[in-house]
Amino acid sequence: MPDNPPALPPPHAAELLDSLLQIGVSLSVVPDRRRMLDMILSESRRLARAEAGSLYVVEGNRLRFVAAQNDKVDVHRITQVLLGKQMPLTRDSLVGFVATTGQVLNIPDADALAEDAPFRINRTFDSETGYRAESLLAVPLRRPDGECVGVLQLINHIGQDGGRAPFPPAEQIGILPLASMAAVTVHNALLQEQLKQAYLDTVYRLSVVVEYRDNATGDHIRRISRTSGILARGLGLDDAEVELIECASPMHDIGKVCIPDAILLKPGPLDPDERQIVESHTIIGAEILGRPQNPLIAAAREIALSHHERWDGAGYPNHLAGADIPLMGRIVGLADVFDALISKRCYKAPFTLEHALEVIRGDRGKHFDPEVTDLFLATLDQTLKTYDLDAAVVLVH
Repeated sequence: MPDNPPALPPPHAAELLDSLLQIGVSLSVVPDRRRMLDMILSESRRLARAEAGSLYVVEGNRLRFVAAQNDKVDVHRITQVLLGKQMPLTRDSLVGFVATTGQVLNIPDADALAEDAPFRINRTFDSETGYRAESLLAVPLRRPDGECVGVLQLINHIGQDGGRAPFPPAEQIGILPLASMAAVTVHNALLQEQLKQAYLDTVYRLSVVVEYRDNATGDHIRRISRTSGILARGLGLDDAEVELIECASPMHDIGKVCIPDAILLKPGPLDPDERQIVESHTIIGAEILGRPQNPLIAAAREIALSHHERWDGAGYPNHLAGADIPLMGRIVGLADVFDALISKRCYKAPFTLEHALEVIRGDRGKHFDPEVTDLFLATLDQTLKTYDLDAAVVLVH
């Protein structure tokens, strides 16, 4: 690496201001947190001409790795190695030092770090991928009140000659104002995430009220949520749709709150009148959830009303058939039946896994959407992790 590599001239002030304004507008309208983080990182890399970069958020006394980009390493490999990992919020790592001190660190040569430096550079990613970080620029994401909510780390500046070079000063390339905007955006996103989590916790607790009457524990709703998410993702739904079905599915049986215990907990077969009362929980659930404007409650209503419909039209309450059944209802319906089959109920012992899968296969194209059924069987190993079961003991045809 040359001692004085050529550096790009600083952008014209008007050009930089226009760029930052465009970034600010874009960040303000991006609804998805993942896209927002990727945008922050992408624009930072563009301004700094960085070959790679990563983004961390501060969560309590820990730092969580939330985004990464690299022109030389496949993004899937990065995800396998780093994404979602956490580290203690301490000064002994480069990122931790920046987060706790609020200092910008510009390291021209990571291999020449002084022995008495108060932090170390973690080479785990380098050793696992073969990618080498040479020059580093780490910038704290500080809110106007000075609180650090994250750290932006840029790796390997590309000089005018196309080779790796040290980064120019952060203020010269416009990173500091972008970091300030990013800090506010990340902080607001984290607040929204906390509000959303509090909301979902309330939803789960309300759903558990029903499940505790019908099941030994409330774990049923969490298993349904995870299995439904696996199927939704496998069917190609985007992240927002997957999250929607994961969050809405716990309310699928909310209408059972109005079913008398004498019927709901009856250990033997139901007579026709009792069966009709139980089946009414789908309509009751839809009435409880109303006709909301909120997308999550609207999805929950659709699931509550349709998850007992059958592909052949013999289900209830509206005897819908085939693709007329909402996709979310078809997904949750299969997840619900599988869970019921392998779980103990007041009216039956749990089925063996082999027996449950025989039922699922036998009802392909009858009770269940064939495509959803095939996907369920193909992703069985993922689903069974939720149940602490081993797919290897079952031959899936």
